[in-house]
Amino acid sequence: MQNDWLSDAKQQLLSGRLEQAYTLALEQLSEVREDGNAWGIMSLVALEGGNHTKSLELSSKALSFGTKSALVIAGRGRALLETGRQNEARKLAASVELDQCETALEADTVGVILARTGLHKCAAEFFSKAVELDNDKPQFHYNLATSLQFNGDLDGAKAAYRTLLNLDPAFHRARLALVQLEQSCEHDLRTIEQLFDSCGSETDSALQLGHAAAKICEAAKDHAGTINWLLKAKAPKLKEISHDRAWTEQIFEAASKGPTTVGMNTAATHYHSPLFIVGMPRSGTTLVERIISSHSAAATAGELPDLALLVKRSTGTSGKHTLAAEVLLSNYNTGQVGEEYLSRTASLAGNAKLLIDKMPFNFFFARHILDSLPEAKIVMVRRDPRDVVFANFRQLFATDFGYYNYAYDLSDTAHFVAQFEKLADQWHSIFPADRFHEVHYEDLIADQERESRRLIAFTGLEWEEQCLQFHRNAAPVATASSIQVRSPIHARSIGQWRKYGAYGDMVDQRLQEFGITPD
Repeated sequence: MQNDWLSDAKQQLLSGRLEQAYTLALEQLSEVREDGNAWGIMSLVALEGGNHTKSLELSSKALSFGTKSALVIAGRGRALLETGRQNEARKLAASVELDQCETALEADTVGVILARTGLHKCAAEFFSKAVELDNDKPQFHYNLATSLQFNGDLDGAKAAYRTLLNLDPAFHRARLALVQLEQSCEHDLRTIEQLFDSCGSETDSALQLGHAAAKICEAAKDHAGTINWLLKAKAPKLKEISHDRAWTEQIFEAASKGPTTVGMNTAATHYHSPLFIVGMPRSGTTLVERIISSHSAAATAGELPDLALLVKRSTGTSGKHTLAAEVLLSNYNTGQVGEEYLSRTASLAGNAKLLIDKMPFNFFFARHILDSLPEAKIVMVRRDPRDVVFANFRQLFATDFGYYNYAYDLSDTAHFVAQFEKLADQWHSIFPADRFHEVHYEDLIADQERESRRLIAFTGLEWEEQCLQFHRNAAPVATASSIQVRSPIHARSIGQWRKYGAYGDMVDQRLQEFGITPD
């Protein structure tokens, strides 16, 4: 009888019938008050209803009454992520054994939590289990493919993307990923044109297909075709989103000013030493991360949201956005933020002396990093701003992440990059050289060993020759550079802005109008 009600309740949940699932759990609790599975079902009902706080309260009861359900544990992990408790979600997901997952959905959900909290190698095992249990769901194949790509199994990723497209030819995110993996030479531009023309009002599909077409044109050195495809693909989305240049200027100005006063710094120094690698997306931050993380005493946590979330929580500001002028200007407790950040990331550091956090937009929080973490250092990566503009415009960022809305328009992108250049100049002028180091992408490409040695010296570690072999680094890469950084260094990306003719001249002119004169 126990299994009957529980199976029925799970089915009601999966079908979106929350009231029926709730009623079944409530009836079970009226008979057995200590039934952990019943409390777990109620927590999942609250989660799907958007009440994350209540879901955490109920799932805590479920766990206290002994539930081992991976579905309930995964649901709690989702609620923890939604409430900014990344470290707890990471630990919880890492505690789940693979054989606890009875369904593909359970395995996939645990995998998603592991991936979102930086445990990509573990995540791949759960995504594989999900596909094994249900081979017909495209999303499970997509999650597996991206995980394999992040972990460096590019052939496995290609195979998974192809399997997905055989199941669902309209899963255009996979088509874009496959074009990027296969360097575009195996794809027919006419096929993508036909798919693009059939998108209708589906702006995200148009974006994905347009970016795929642009990638094919780029590989064929058809730079005019690249820009034309990008403009055509982004135009419908540009009408939907709202990008406010005034808002951009506000957050950069707030970052430059920072809080007027801060709490006394008492962060413990008995943990690892944090190293923050910051800069504009697509400026070379991943390359720098790979060089430093090739050192035997360094580990990388990938792109963590934790620092900004902790600052936001400490300020007590009411808005929902972490990156906001109010957050950047508000007083906060430096010691509390520093201590909790170190505690959260200790398990990711393991035995490493140095832990890398490569969240690019942490440059907004440079003051907070240096104030709250006495042992922390920052590496700021910079690149010719004209190349940064085009690299960002060519990149399809997460469409539900409004901070990247600038990238739908070339002039908006130039405006954003110009604000970054001004802030980076300020940071370079005021922060001490023993805690803030600037590296230019072009210098790194021109003299890899010299710049790599300077980077390692800045971290305080002894030089190791393996840092020159960064492309052999087996650590996962969950960024847009996951393919490029597995190859030796090259100069093909330098001066690319010139290839775009009149558009390159326009970007150069826009940057000058916004106060930036590139060298």
